Amino acid sequence: MINLATTILAGILLEPMNIPTNAASLLWALPICIGIAVVYKAVKLEDNQLSLKPFIVETALLVATIIGFLILVAVVLLIIASLAWR
Repeated sequence: MINLATTILAGILLEPMNIPTNAASLLWALPICIGIAVVYKAVKLEDNQLSLKPFIVETALLVATIIGFLILVAVVLLIIASLAWR
């Protein structure tokens, strides 16, 4: 059992996933954003707010906020990089 776990971990850790540096590779941020939003909202909900519709709405709003700020940071960094190359 330990040998199997070691083999799996070695395969994951020694061969990282090759993600290209283009605009489409930013789509890999979506699962992370969704995961962060779901866990954060699940932790912050009180017992009397445990309803599916408000949870989905608040999670979607949080995902949109995270993605919006990621886009804002990307634009600001693009502006800074373009000014630095002049």
